[in-house]
Amino acid sequence: MTVLKAHFDGRHIVLDEPAPPDLRPNSPVSEVVGNSDANSVLAQIAAMAVNGGKPSDFSQQHEHFVKGTPRR
Repeated sequence: MTVLKAHFDGRHIVLDEPAPPDLRPNSPVSEVVGNSDANSVLAQIAAMAVNGGKPSDFSQQHEHFVKGTPRR
């Protein structure tokens, strides 16, 4: 993931620094709008979080999946 610093000029988002040379035209990008505080950092972490192929009840039944104990 590459972080680009930019600002909103009232109509467009304008980069504050040159784009990386490996960023091709029409490449898909996503943007996080907000201040640089703890909430925006947590929002960025949440946006990057993935399931990783685990069952949806893994957190509740982790002993079953990890140790083979009966489901609760």
